[in-house]
Amino acid sequence: MDKGLDHGNCGRAVGVTRRVRDQKGTSAPPCGPGVFPRLQELGICHTIMQERDLEYLLACSPELKILALILSYAAPSRVPISSSSLCCVLVWLSMPNEVDVVAAPRLQRLILQSIGTRRTTKVKIGHAPELTVLGYLETANHVLQIGNTIIKAGVTKAAPNAVVPSVKVLALKVDFEVAEEVKTLLIFLRCFPQVETLHVMSSSNENEEEEEEDEQDKDAGDASGEQLISPTFWQEAGPIGCVESQVKKVVLDRFTVGANELGFLKFVIARAQVLKRVVLVLDPGMSPTAAKEALSKLASQVPSAKCASENVEFMGLPRPMAAWSYQIASDLSLSDPFPAEGGILVERQ
Repeated sequence: MDKGLDHGNCGRAVGVTRRVRDQKGTSAPPCGPGVFPRLQELGICHTIMQERDLEYLLACSPELKILALILSYAAPSRVPISSSSLCCVLVWLSMPNEVDVVAAPRLQRLILQSIGTRRTTKVKIGHAPELTVLGYLETANHVLQIGNTIIKAGVTKAAPNAVVPSVKVLALKVDFEVAEEVKTLLIFLRCFPQVETLHVMSSSNENEEEEEEDEQDKDAGDASGEQLISPTFWQEAGPIGCVESQVKKVVLDRFTVGANELGFLKFVIARAQVLKRVVLVLDPGMSPTAAKEALSKLASQVPSAKCASENVEFMGLPRPMAAWSYQIASDLSLSDPFPAEGGILVERQ
């Protein structure tokens, strides 16, 4: 599973990791800014390391701006982020039990790219006043904690101390065929009231094989097994600050034009008062015929949907313009590192 990973970057961490390992036999390993005084970017690949090793690296690297843990499996089980210099952290194709932003006053970007398992990860956001880019948060596998508050099901209004107002670009991953995940999607959105660009990736097909094992446990839905959301659910959903007053661009990735996906799309465009652009990226697994039918379905339904903002541009893409990669995700010159732009314009009449 490559997913755009350049394994050549792994070499940057070899000497650093060896030096950390050499210190494990001492009662008090040397620490302080003199150990790695000029280290600015660190990628740690295919490594099993302890939490204390990671804390040691951060404490010894006063100029570190970019940290990437790549294919680290379950070690460290907790990723503590406490640094006065870090601007970007990537947990890429890794499976920690917890990602904990303890104190990172300059952190601008937290990228989470899972390895595609059902392993649950707690994502804790503490002191990160400059965090502007966050994702992908997964409705199935991530437990979100903001400060001391764990975001739970059934929340219709976020507590003042359980929001992250600095986030402008938010990416979420949701299985639209699972009703509870769709509900969790709205709960997560309430925690980020200032989001201007929203990416939502459908994970329905990604988890298809795993779901076959649990087919007997699924609630009644349509013929495809989708747990259909009642239209009244969207009508009765409480206010979501970012959607109603901040979101200017929405990207729906791996879109299959399912009933719940369309329901969410219509929900957003009916409430988003400053929305300017909607980009729909079709599921890359679709056949050319299915993709054509999906675009046709969108073209027939989008024009008739209620829209809160005038002159919204709708764009349909048969597939992403470029593969997402570690290099793109860590490029701080990009205001939005998540994929999908350009494509086939779906006119709104």
